[in-house]
Amino acid sequence: MSDEILYLNGQFMPLSEGRVNVEDRGFQLGDGIYEVVKVLNGHPMWLEDHLTRLRASLKAIRLVDTLAAHPLEEVVPELIRQSGLGNATVYIQVTRGYAPREFIFPHPPEPTILAYVRAKEFPTADEIMRGTTLHPVRDQRWAHCDIKSTNLLAAVLAKEEAFEAGADEALFVSQRGVVREGGSSNVFAVVEGVIRTHPLSNRILGGITRKHAIAAAHRIGLSVEERAFTLPEITDPEGGCSEVFTASTAKDLLPVRQIGEAVIHGGRPGDITLELLDIMRAEQAFMAEMELPIELSSLSRG
Repeated sequence: MSDEILYLNGQFMPLSEGRVNVEDRGFQLGDGIYEVVKVLNGHPMWLEDHLTRLRASLKAIRLVDTLAAHPLEEVVPELIRQSGLGNATVYIQVTRGYAPREFIFPHPPEPTILAYVRAKEFPTADEIMRGTTLHPVRDQRWAHCDIKSTNLLAAVLAKEEAFEAGADEALFVSQRGVVREGGSSNVFAVVEGVIRTHPLSNRILGGITRKHAIAAAHRIGLSVEERAFTLPEITDPEGGCSEVFTASTAKDLLPVRQIGEAVIHGGRPGDITLELLDIMRAEQAFMAEMELPIELSSLSRG
């Protein structure tokens, strides 16, 4: 059996055998939500947090009681077990399901529930130390970025623009210059020794890695403010910003070495970023029953 295993409406099968109706509302209308879960050494990371956010997204799009017959807290580990994969991601998607194409909700809906697992390599120590680059783009997304919707065209276009500019990630910036988040990441800055990130609102997604990065910072006594900052504040050498990093499920925390033409922290990872990374990498290694990874802060000192 393929190591890419799909759960579709109650059945497990090879991913290649999955079929969804052409008139599924997720396909034609983007009427659905999704989650992505990191898997290390066969263990899903922070699965409960992801499923809590999934249920919140379902409530927000008025698709409640959908998962009663689909215990994803059991389905996800079983997908991983059947795949035999160590490092992977599990993609989960729930749509309002099949109905003749019409904007009004079908009553009752016939939701499509799917999840599949796929091998994934996560950033190595060398890749982390190399850092990432951001390309600022005007934020033209809808006003409910807090819902993890399958409507991702704005992010697709932003990320393509970033790619064409030679950058690794898009950086959504409001018309007034407020930094919101990355194309598929949250963004943090260290300003005068204080870690800052955009507060939770309808303008950003409440990232799971974001949540745990803030918790890790609190545990070691670092100051954190959920307060927005502007692009000039983090790119102007006189703005007081010493470090910038991104947070996402697929890439954990990544130090930002450049935003547009502005070089951040001399193009090197900052001490606070690496300290948080060491803590979070150790936490995930414990959850995944793995050996502790090399301390990135020691590489910086070396």
